[in-house]
Amino acid sequence: MVILGLNILHDATATLLVNGKIAASIAEERLSRIKYHCGFPYKSITEVLRIAGVSPQHVDKVVFSFNSNLSKMPRYYTDYVVDRSGDFDTANEKDVAFRTRMIRDQIMRRFRGGDPWQDGREYALKKYRRALAECGITTEDISTRDHHLAHAASAYYQGGKDRTLIITGDGSGDGQSMAVFVGEGGELKRLHSVLDRHSLGKFYSSITKYLGFKRNRHEGKITGLAAYGDPDKLKPELRQMVDIADDLHDFRTPIAEKLSPMHIRRTNLIHFLRGDYYGSHYSNLQLDYLHDTFKYRFHKGKPISSPPGLSGNTYHKEDIAAAAQALLEENVNLFTEAWVKETGIRDVVLAGGIFANVKVNQRVVEIDGVDSVFIHPNMGDGGTATGAAMLVWSDHLKEQNKVYEPEFIEDVYYGPEYSESDIQKALLKHSYQMRRSNDIETEAGQLVAKKKVVGRFNGRMEYGPRALGNRSILADPTDPAINDWLNDRLQRTEFMPFAPSVLHEAAPKLYKNYKSGEYASYFMTITFDVENEWIDKAQAVSHVDGTARPQVVKESTNSSYYKILKEFERQTGLPLLVNTSFNTHEEPIVMTPEHALQSLGKGCVDVLAIGPFLVWKEGGYPLKSD
Repeated sequence: MVILGLNILHDATATLLVNGKIAASIAEERLSRIKYHCGFPYKSITEVLRIAGVSPQHVDKVVFSFNSNLSKMPRYYTDYVVDRSGDFDTANEKDVAFRTRMIRDQIMRRFRGGDPWQDGREYALKKYRRALAECGITTEDISTRDHHLAHAASAYYQGGKDRTLIITGDGSGDGQSMAVFVGEGGELKRLHSVLDRHSLGKFYSSITKYLGFKRNRHEGKITGLAAYGDPDKLKPELRQMVDIADDLHDFRTPIAEKLSPMHIRRTNLIHFLRGDYYGSHYSNLQLDYLHDTFKYRFHKGKPISSPPGLSGNTYHKEDIAAAAQALLEENVNLFTEAWVKETGIRDVVLAGGIFANVKVNQRVVEIDGVDSVFIHPNMGDGGTATGAAMLVWSDHLKEQNKVYEPEFIEDVYYGPEYSESDIQKALLKHSYQMRRSNDIETEAGQLVAKKKVVGRFNGRMEYGPRALGNRSILADPTDPAINDWLNDRLQRTEFMPFAPSVLHEAAPKLYKNYKSGEYASYFMTITFDVENEWIDKAQAVSHVDGTARPQVVKESTNSSYYKILKEFERQTGLPLLVNTSFNTHEEPIVMTPEHALQSLGKGCVDVLAIGPFLVWKEGGYPLKSD
């Protein structure tokens, strides 16, 4: 049975399941080089089939990870996704052409007596079949799955434990922003859903936009920035944007409760005409509330003036980020804790864009009554392609009176890999200095110990947003100034912390409360408080709040990368090094040898360890063996 799971919107992704096993999964951005590519994953579909050695005609079933792909997708939106894949702005800053077409389509369909928000299932299916046919896929078995159910499946079936409490959370998906499930006996039972009109994800994205960043893209910067601010200055104000309900099972938007439906519609219309329409419901009210309250005048490095009646207080962007982060953590914790108590289930699995926030995940694992936490490694919308495919496989097994049981996964290297011959062909196109190493791992570890920045390109590419050693930049973890110079070199925001890769046997000594989050740490999806002595020993990978987001490496998972870490430990006595994603700011992680070589040319790294080769620019490090 060959099942193709697709997310065709934000973070477009294709996942291929062959007899229940993930044969390949790739985000379209890695091939198109458009960050968080929004649209139809034409190139990813072709690539996952190539990796798996599966002919397009042998795909049995195709499944989309939103029910709205067929039930509520407007015609203009379907056309945009299929015909203009990659043109859609993931921050939802709509261009004039899109807005004009949207208005025209609604007017025409109302004139004809149609409902502008009902796309017509057959119209959508025709578009998707045509797009699939361009990839050679001819199956008529095309279906959809509920978005949050797909999130839940991705976490449950790779969570490794049969009875789990599943929490999903994002900006919006099929009308919901959060959902609660119990996974048991291979089945998923929904307990509760939260409507997207009171979305924690949209709240956090509104803060992201307000502080001058792009929503659906730069939320992680708010998490990094928050560590520099005082959350208590603004928490009461931000509670007006979103807060948890008294029963701890839902959320509410206090500002909307004070306004008439006409005011809400007018606010949405104004934002739509300005081109920054962000979904529906109350996200625009949240943005306007911030503007009105703080008399918004954002300039990098300058304070934001005090709101009326609070003269004498000065609020900086760090304080706003800190308050938003604190509220997100608090609300998610209260919500999760309530369901832990209600169900009595102590093992929690998480998925959805909210849980890309590693500090939130740390707070969940610290909840009294929680024994363990696992976060799906591709927690954002890209991961729903995998979850939707898993749901179809589960249904297939049920028809045979079999059960799809959760499993522990060793790794998520689901992307392409390149042979030595492939790498050599790419090298011949450039005039860099190079040599073949007899022991690339040992030399790479030695180079990092000599404080060289090493680009590592080896094996199959990682799945999801984290670089896990195969498409990574490695550096010395002791330099406290690394946040300034390496971020500048990679054209990244200077306050973003770097993460470490850590030897598995050393992790319990470095991080507090490690055991409960151990499984999540294999995929760099959670932070821990760092033991004091290790804050001083490895300052480059400890954030200002005393936390770190480690990737814990087992020899059985990635023996080649583990060997680099062991050599670095032999050279320095330290069982960890800096691991940051192999890309510059606003660029997807490198996928091919050519991408890696281009990054070397831009000066992102001193040395490139690519397959068995060491490569450097003329005049760089001479690379003599020890």
